[in-house]
Amino acid sequence: MDDHLIHLLFSANRWELASSIERQLREGTSIVCDRYAFSGIAFSASKGLSYAWCRSPDIDLPAPDVTIFLDISPEKAKERGGYGEERYEKEEMQKKVRQVFRRIEAEMQDQRLQNGGQWVTVDAGRDRETVSADVWRHAQPLLTGVEHPIRRLWTDILREEA
Repeated sequence: MDDHLIHLLFSANRWELASSIERQLREGTSIVCDRYAFSGIAFSASKGLSYAWCRSPDIDLPAPDVTIFLDISPEKAKERGGYGEERYEKEEMQKKVRQVFRRIEAEMQDQRLQNGGQWVTVDAGRDRETVSADVWRHAQPLLTGVEHPIRRLWTDILREEA
């Protein structure tokens, strides 16, 4: 399949679930996703698609309260079993993906000032217990009845284009 189509199908899946996510959030349910719009952008842009184009189908999706990005260098990842067996785990691809994630991080940190979302980068090259404790330190406060309006991804872009 064409990379554009693959990207749009993943985005369509997010939109398919958006109303359910919003309903559950309004009902007080905490939602944890292991990948979301940011992952799609990072991988598609790393394959050569335009960053702006990759971001555009996900504009106005519900925004996460926190994104915990587990960052590991390719060198450290190689020390773990199975690295490189999956087609996107090739070192050159991982370097590109990591660069796009850094761009998203910078963008989301700017957006955090506007809508309250938070991006946290966790060094995943450390031992499992340390990484787990670090992730929990950032996730746990959100599981205690956080109430606020549902935020939207990149709403600043919508305002600029209106």
